[in-house]
Amino acid sequence: MSLRSQIVITILLAAAVAGGWSWWPVGDKGAKPLERPGQRAVATLVLVEPAEAAENRILVRAIGTGEARRSATIHAATGGEVTRIDFEAEQRVAKGKVLLRLDDKHQRLAVRLAEVAVKVAARQLKRVEKLAPSGAASMARLETAQTELESANLRLDQAKAELRDRRVYAPFGGVIGLTGIDVGDRITIDTPIATLDDRSYIKVAFNVPEEFTGWVAVGSLVTVRPRTKSGTGIQGAVSATASRIDPLTRSLKVEAEIPNTDDSLRPGTSFEVRLSHVGKSYPSVPEVAVLWSRDGAYLWRIEGDRARKVYVKVVHRDAGRILVDGPLKVDDRIVVEGVQGLRPGQRVKTRPYAAEKPGVIKPSGAEGRS
Repeated sequence: MSLRSQIVITILLAAAVAGGWSWWPVGDKGAKPLERPGQRAVATLVLVEPAEAAENRILVRAIGTGEARRSATIHAATGGEVTRIDFEAEQRVAKGKVLLRLDDKHQRLAVRLAEVAVKVAARQLKRVEKLAPSGAASMARLETAQTELESANLRLDQAKAELRDRRVYAPFGGVIGLTGIDVGDRITIDTPIATLDDRSYIKVAFNVPEEFTGWVAVGSLVTVRPRTKSGTGIQGAVSATASRIDPLTRSLKVEAEIPNTDDSLRPGTSFEVRLSHVGKSYPSVPEVAVLWSRDGAYLWRIEGDRARKVYVKVVHRDAGRILVDGPLKVDDRIVVEGVQGLRPGQRVKTRPYAAEKPGVIKPSGAEGRS
């Protein structure tokens, strides 16, 4: 090939490259292919649904353990031989009822001796009081007689207290439990006699995760259901909360009280606990409308006839819908179907999602103008 031919071919190739470069659009994100005069881009069909306002309803589920409203393990105030047991298991007793008696022969004798000592001291004081005005008895003798009577009364009170300690009384009203003690047994102050439970209310203790502790307070309503029973739950209210969060479980201990008027519940029963809360209002969209990328969750909002990407934060999921937090307003049109292939600023043609059967959208280049 001659030099002249090579030069001609080189010039033709350079002209072709220069022409192609001038036709190709500049490579920034907002560039679009050149359209012929009078030609409009074909709109993509999407199904849309307006965003709705919905309250953030939080439901916390936990497993709790039932405790008696008041509970005590009964012990005697002193040791001795059991002479009488005045209760049976599962018996309902009133406050102050005698539950058990210990041998008290020596204590009853001590009371009688103390009573005699009081009478003697009282008679002596009367004699001295009669003699003191005439000077037959000194003031010192009068004061001694008064002191002796006071001491005798104190010894009598002490003897009566020791006699009272030979009996065991119910500290409050409730239901008495089983006992392993029989008449004739010798017990000490460390020997458990029986348990006593006030079951008019049941306290249910459970833990609430740290993220929900901000709205749990005394008086918050709860619904509990014994795990051994089916049927409707029992309504109650939070009666107490711990003062701090457990650093190991990252949870707060909470107690709720539920009525037990029919006495069908027992301390130690396990309960399913439900604690609900109504929070702020957020835009609600169908779950399928929320997509994910490296930058987080987003959805497509229709502005005029264009699709715009909006990044949101997922607040709560419930029954196929999602509460989102972001730059959205109620009644904003959100793309539910047809999101595949959408680009920011793309022209779209919309139809209501509720009027269409889900899944019917198919790619089409001849949908017409919106």
